[in-house]
Amino acid sequence: MIASIGWHPVAASSDLPTGHVYQTQLEGQALAVWRSAEGEVNVWEDRCPHRGVRFSIGVAVGNELQCQYHAWRFASGSGACTHIPAHPTQKPAAVIRATIFPVIERGGLVWTRVAEDHSEGTVPLVRDGVVMRALPVNRPAATVEAALLAAELTGATFFVQPLAEGQSVIRGIARDEASLRTLDSALERLRRQLEADHAVI
Repeated sequence: MIASIGWHPVAASSDLPTGHVYQTQLEGQALAVWRSAEGEVNVWEDRCPHRGVRFSIGVAVGNELQCQYHAWRFASGSGACTHIPAHPTQKPAAVIRATIFPVIERGGLVWTRVAEDHSEGTVPLVRDGVVMRALPVNRPAATVEAALLAAELTGATFFVQPLAEGQSVIRGIARDEASLRTLDSALERLRRQLEADHAVI
């Protein structure tokens, strides 16, 4: 397992097909993750600045994300509002924009951080491999990280995404496809044990 400072994987590259907006959380912050037609990955607060509707129920159209409620559109990269259907001839005010977070796509995973000081920490250098399926665990990130270290699983590099209080997601990059089934089974056992231990406390 590789520990990262501030930066965490919040989606797999494969979670972002054309037009789809992926919903997740990081440290209690709701996120909408999507890819533009030009391939740019965006991680935004999952909240339209107009009426607070979740961006994740909207749709990515070309290089813009369209809110489901009033069809306002926001530009990839900047998050700036580009179109308001009720006022089609007017340029939206510059202050109308989505809240965006820094993003790096590496190793088949999408990485971001939500801390105010975005300058601290770096995304880990990870070797190429096979991205494993995400495994949610109803336990705090620190507990899951400790269990992964103790398990000493080989054949993959693991990361823990802290969703919210008491909830995490294990993400991993396996060395090869041949090891996926064994690793998946090991992680399932680890999850069951962690959640069972918590249930009897």
